[in-house]
Amino acid sequence: MQTKSRKLTILSVILLLVLAPVIMLLSLKLFESGSYYIAAVAIIILSIVPFYVFFEQRKIKTSEIVTLSVMIALCVASRAVMAYIPQVKPTCALVVVTAIAFGPNVGFLTGSLSMFVSNFIFGQGMFTPFQMLGMGLTGFICGLFFHKKPYSNNRFTVSIVGGIACFLIYGIIVDSCSFLMMSTDFTFKSAMKIYLSGMSFNLIHGITTGILLFFINKPMTDKFNRLRIKYGIFALE
Repeated sequence: MQTKSRKLTILSVILLLVLAPVIMLLSLKLFESGSYYIAAVAIIILSIVPFYVFFEQRKIKTSEIVTLSVMIALCVASRAVMAYIPQVKPTCALVVVTAIAFGPNVGFLTGSLSMFVSNFIFGQGMFTPFQMLGMGLTGFICGLFFHKKPYSNNRFTVSIVGGIACFLIYGIIVDSCSFLMMSTDFTFKSAMKIYLSGMSFNLIHGITTGILLFFINKPMTDKFNRLRIKYGIFALE
């Protein structure tokens, strides 16, 4: 089981940290309008591949599908409810909690799909794959850092790391979309202008995510861990 888990992690890192950004950048170069749908679907497929590879010898449990669906629905609803308050969204905190409880791959899948689905409310665009990758990788990295670790219930650690991950990973990836779409000269100076202009928004997003994690992480992960152990869901994570 541990060998399979390590292989799953290695495969996921290759697919999500290498191939997903490559596909996302190629979509900007090779396709015209609507290419973001191609990139979005490709990222979804990449995030699902590890599950098919390692779950092929057993059926995916209904409880796993239900749990994943519920968390994605909560992420979408939380983003929609806070639509009129810029950058104050519980979505990232819920993705991080899911990743801590169920593992990095579930965290990536929850994050990427929640952004894809919620953008049917907020509007799809070239930024969609960047949002999917940013939120997915935030969950993935936090899952690698905290899943089944003794410090996963430390409120201060989870709050600080989760807030920083939201600020750096999600913020930089989404701002990279703005840079690629808005810049005519790809210089360090023009890049810094765009990244600095988005820093205040990313900082608000990171701080609110950290504050929310401080309050919800322990009670939610305790319940999720009991659920995971009792029903054996996401056992390969």
